[in-house]
Amino acid sequence: MSASVMCRVGAIASIAALSLIAAVRPARAATTEITLTGSVSCAHCQGVLLPKAWTQYRWALYSVSHGDDIVLVVKDKEYKLEGDKDRLLKFMYAGKTTVTGHLDGNTLEVETIGRAVKKKR
Repeated sequence: MSASVMCRVGAIASIAALSLIAAVRPARAATTEITLTGSVSCAHCQGVLLPKAWTQYRWALYSVSHGDDIVLVVKDKEYKLEGDKDRLLKFMYAGKTTVTGHLDGNTLEVETIGRAVKKKR
């Protein structure tokens, strides 16, 4: 076989292999749209003794900047929040927060976030 024929056969085999990989790749798991209300915090800030002269907010910013996740704490469950970190950080320790997004396991892809509205009695 000539070099050009071998090159074409190799290219076709590569394309076929890539197509097969794309076809076999599992589909993204179904997500659920959900609205939750809780407190936004860093994943490891619950019950931590703070260094002297540090506020909870300052410690959370430090922790998140060093790799901790931002979470929504609802009763006894934590949901990892994914989205624009700058927007999420504005709601850390800001009281009750309502988050709407797509839930996949314990990960919540945030669409909207805002202060929780108190219900009138």
